[in-house]
Amino acid sequence: MSVRSQQSQSLWESTLLRRTSRSSAIIATSFILAATFGLSACGAATYSESSGLPNIKVTPGAVNPLVSQANIRSTICVSGWTATVRPPVAYTNQLKYNQLHSGYNLNGDLNMKNYEEDHIVPLEVGGHPSSPLNLFPEPRNIKFSAYLKDQLENRIHQLVCAGTLTLKAGQAVFLSNWEKGYAKYVGPLP
Repeated sequence: MSVRSQQSQSLWESTLLRRTSRSSAIIATSFILAATFGLSACGAATYSESSGLPNIKVTPGAVNPLVSQANIRSTICVSGWTATVRPPVAYTNQLKYNQLHSGYNLNGDLNMKNYEEDHIVPLEVGGHPSSPLNLFPEPRNIKFSAYLKDQLENRIHQLVCAGTLTLKAGQAVFLSNWEKGYAKYVGPLP
């Protein structure tokens, strides 16, 4: 491969090519591009000023198959565990860029700094780390922002690790409407 063609590749593509065969890289890249470019066909631009809820038709959420109720004491309940499974920023930034440019944005805003690429089911509650089904561009500058969702994530993590809430019930809070979960487990929405 020429130096020029290597420079035109994204960091994600070059890393993927180094780690896998060329055909596997093409298949994986095609899957992500197809998934993100198909967003506009699914009505991806669903945000309103008051809601940062994901479009469940596009990003319904996904759980990590390696986390179970039986192993939470050696996975999600271990301090620092999420850092061991969190996908690289290069991956999430590329996904966020693709999502925003295919229609998954708030009122046409494509500024990546105005969004947090967030896990629908959080890592600390056993969410899938890298599945595009579990990652969405959550607007930062809206009434019910990532800051509020983070409070709920921390509360549900505490309840699951304390044994007050099962892992499955904790994950279900995020697989529906997290704003309702906030009202139930944290308090009234501001």
